[in-house]
Amino acid sequence: MMNGTTLDLKLLEQLCDAFGPSGFEHEVQRMVRDHGSKFADQVLYDRMGSVVFQKGNTGPKIMIAGHVDEIGFVITEINKNGFLKFHQLGGWWDQTLLAQEVLIRPSQSDEKVIGVIGATPPHILPPDARNKVVTKDKMYIDIGCTSKEEVEELGIRVGDPAVPYALFRTMKRKRKEKKDPDNKDSEEVIREVTVAVAKAFDDRIGVFIALETLRRLSEEGIDHPNTVYFVSTTQEEVGLRGARTAAQMLQPDIGFAVDVDISGDVPGAEGLVQKMGKGVSISAGDGSMIPNPRLRGFVLDIAEENDIRHQPAFLKAGGTDAGVIHITGMGAPSLFIGIPTRHIHSHHSILDLSDVENAISLLVETVRKLDAETVKSFTQI
Repeated sequence: MMNGTTLDLKLLEQLCDAFGPSGFEHEVQRMVRDHGSKFADQVLYDRMGSVVFQKGNTGPKIMIAGHVDEIGFVITEINKNGFLKFHQLGGWWDQTLLAQEVLIRPSQSDEKVIGVIGATPPHILPPDARNKVVTKDKMYIDIGCTSKEEVEELGIRVGDPAVPYALFRTMKRKRKEKKDPDNKDSEEVIREVTVAVAKAFDDRIGVFIALETLRRLSEEGIDHPNTVYFVSTTQEEVGLRGARTAAQMLQPDIGFAVDVDISGDVPGAEGLVQKMGKGVSISAGDGSMIPNPRLRGFVLDIAEENDIRHQPAFLKAGGTDAGVIHITGMGAPSLFIGIPTRHIHSHHSILDLSDVENAISLLVETVRKLDAETVKSFTQI
């Protein structure tokens, strides 16, 4: 653990570095299960591979979901010269891929294989082709082989999964900020922050926040009048599938999706209000749902009352597990809680760990304050 935080950074590192693209999450889910079961009253499972940690057994059913799958690839062809064609698992932007390393898990071997994504060398392309974006269908994975037989000797077959090959790390930064962010005339102070870089913050950071919230409730003996389900869902990146089956199993009264958010502080993203390092984002809407306004107001009030650094957020497109949780059964008022993150859906994303701490504090206080009467008030006409 780093100085000044109670976050279990070793756990976060292990989660982010673990192998688990959509549909192939079992390796990282075993890690999640082994850690979370120490703090849960009961561990449940759906048949899509989602893991559920139950805390409490009375009152409203609160579902807090982070999806464990990361974007990745599946091998679709092994050509005669030993190069691998691939298809995406989740959304990849073509420009992020060339010359990046990937880690392949062979189905016929226990040894993972590292490859490099390549395409036709620009030196031999005609001039008019050099300035065009190379699309994924023109790319291949090079693992240093020269024949199909050589590839198969490594245990690789069509259908085997791959993920970005990149390792978790943290970096210290000193940031100049207004002492009172809402007052433009406030004096400036220097704040030391820790930012983290990893391949799979989308959405291991959501699973981590759920696990840390569960740990705090357990270790601090925090009382709450609810049944809380902390859920590590699967296959979010390919259609919110694990959240759908887990929510059908649990039939929650309230839902929270914890996920990365698009950070609006990089060049070209100035229209987004949410920014890295400015607090946990409390979404006002996205392409998958309109959050229950009373629930959102309730959570905003909790953040204000407890001096939890927070900010509004809105996305015109895209969505989270809350998109299916909120239409489960008779409906479940739901909200997306986000961590503004730079460069998601790439080999290297960046976030501020203070935003993570604020998200955990917000969820702890929200669970503490929710009760049957409050939950009922969100949907009364």
